[in-house]
Amino acid sequence: MDSYAFISYQTSDKAVAGQLKEVLASFGINSFLAHEDIEVSAEWRIKILEELKKADLCVCLLSQSYYSSPWCIQESGIAAFRDGMTIIPLSIDGSVPQGFISYIQSTKIDDKVSLNHLLPGLVKHNAKQATNEVIKIIGSSKSFRGAEANFQLILPYISLLTDEQIMTLLEVSAKNNQVHHAGLCATEYIPPLLKSHGHLLSTEKRELLEEICNEYLAHKQDWEERHS
Repeated sequence: MDSYAFISYQTSDKAVAGQLKEVLASFGINSFLAHEDIEVSAEWRIKILEELKKADLCVCLLSQSYYSSPWCIQESGIAAFRDGMTIIPLSIDGSVPQGFISYIQSTKIDDKVSLNHLLPGLVKHNAKQATNEVIKIIGSSKSFRGAEANFQLILPYISLLTDEQIMTLLEVSAKNNQVHHAGLCATEYIPPLLKSHGHLLSTEKRELLEEICNEYLAHKQDWEERHS
């Protein structure tokens, strides 16, 4: 994605901030992490203002420590007044957004940051770019369970996809056997999309997906009948 993120966090939460930077990078988003990216000799106040001005995403790692830091509070306040800035508050300990970002719903995270925590905010920021990245992730799935988990990322946003995106989603599903042979993908996720947009595919790809989905649906129905 052609976005740049400013990670606002308190030093005691730097381990979580490091995870966040890695997750953003895996999604194609570069980010600024103050204590990692500022040189010791730099005028850090000026640098922080420059980075806030450059960023179009601000991810705030909220915690009790965050609100004990006047610098963190100022960072989120500045971000709230930036035109074109999307703010994504993530709560480490249940702390809720306060002050100028109190109108934004936060997401509670546990010990590990995942794309699930960030995706609603990224979709809000740029739905087409974010969903395109998720489609790429689905297409690169390396296991059946991984394919199911990756496909689940896109499900809440199916209604936002263009016809072209759904066609691409079906094409990557046809190309990757880890996707079209994943049980949930073959029986629940792909069939509705195939029904509504299968006509956009080449005959070869459409027939491949139809054959596989029908086979898995038949096995599922047989199992349900035998265990009912």
